[in-house]
Amino acid sequence: MGWMARAACRHASPELFQDSESGAQDSADARHCLETALRMCARCPVRLPCVEWALETGQPQGVWGGCTTAERRAIRRAGRRADAARRVTHAA
Repeated sequence: MGWMARAACRHASPELFQDSESGAQDSADARHCLETALRMCARCPVRLPCVEWALETGQPQGVWGGCTTAERRAIRRAGRRADAARRVTHAA
């Protein structure tokens, strides 16, 4: 996980990366934190390895690689559907 040493967020507070599904309050402050985290991720040189790591390790909450909890859940669901489709295609 050497990529973490190059992450734009390496000195940021972890609370900044909590999204509403992480238990963050749904308030103007929480939205501001989320927007700040997403902007930080957008300019991060290791965004892709970050989100890949979060998906591979099943990180349950927070913003990772510019993806929220809900976005990562959707990516995992899409991957499972693609895997199932490949199995059906290869079985035919």
